[in-house]
Amino acid sequence: MASTFIYPPPSDGKPFRLNMGLRSLDETSWLEDGDDLHAQILERVELSASAREVVYQELPGYELPISELVERVAENLKRFHSGNYSFKGSKFTHKTTGAVADTDAPDRLLQVATIIGEDLVLLSREESEWKIVAGAVLFPSRWKLSEKLGKGMDAVHTPVPGYQSALAPYMTATFDKITADRPVWRKNWSLHSTKDLHQPASIHEVASPADYWWRTERQTLTRSRSGDFLFFTIRNRAEPLAWIKSDTESATLFAETLASFSPETIEYKGLLKDHQAIIDYLRNGS
Repeated sequence: MASTFIYPPPSDGKPFRLNMGLRSLDETSWLEDGDDLHAQILERVELSASAREVVYQELPGYELPISELVERVAENLKRFHSGNYSFKGSKFTHKTTGAVADTDAPDRLLQVATIIGEDLVLLSREESEWKIVAGAVLFPSRWKLSEKLGKGMDAVHTPVPGYQSALAPYMTATFDKITADRPVWRKNWSLHSTKDLHQPASIHEVASPADYWWRTERQTLTRSRSGDFLFFTIRNRAEPLAWIKSDTESATLFAETLASFSPETIEYKGLLKDHQAIIDYLRNGS
C-alpha cells in the first residue's frame, strides 16, 4: 500500500503562483509530532554540535523575546506533548532519544530547537519592517541563516521570482495584523533530488524523477506578548515524490501546476535539468 503525504502536492491543476496562504493555527498543533520526529531529533542533535555556526545565529540585545519563545515552546510541550517529553526544573528531555534542552542555558534557543522538529526564528519589528534577529535553523532549504540575519523580509526574499509584485506590497501589513491570541500557519514546498533536510547550500545529485523527494515546510507565525516580535517556526519533511503515483489524477494535475512554472521559477527551484522529465513522469500513468 502506498504511503500518504503529510501535506500532499497541490492537485487542483491550477497555475503556480506566489501567495502567503495564511490559516488560523490552534495552539494544540503549534508543534508537530510524527513518525519522523525521532530520526529528525537525532540528526538535529548531531548538527547542533557539528554545524553550530551554520545553524545558530543571534544578534545581541534580544534575550527577553528569545526567553519568551523558549518558555512558550516549553509550556506547549508540557500541555500537549507530555507523552514525548519529561521535565525537571529548567531542563526537558525527549524521552525516546534522550536529547536534553536547558531553558536557562545561554544558547537556549538552539538547545530547544534541537529536541523538537521545528526550526525557530525570531523576527523583530524595526525600521518599518520585520527583520530576522535570531534563529536556530537546523534544516535550511538552500539558504544560510548568517546571510539573512539582520535583514528585513523584502531583502530576505529578493531571490524569489515574482516576490516584489506578488508579496512585497503586503508582507509587512499582513505580519502586523497577526495578534498574540491568533497565530497563523502556511505551507511551502519544493522538489529535491535528495532527502537531505540540512541544505544551507543546494545539494544536487543525479536522480530519476521517480527518485525525487517532495519537501514541505509547515511554517507558523505567533506574536509575542509584547507585540514587537514574531516567533516563526518551520517544520521540514522530505517524502518520496513517487507516492503521488498511487493517484493518477493527482499526479496529472500536479504536473499541470509544474508545467506553469516560469523559466525564472524553474531555475530558482533548482529544476533546470529535470523539470520536464518530472512533468512527463507525473503524466505517465504507468
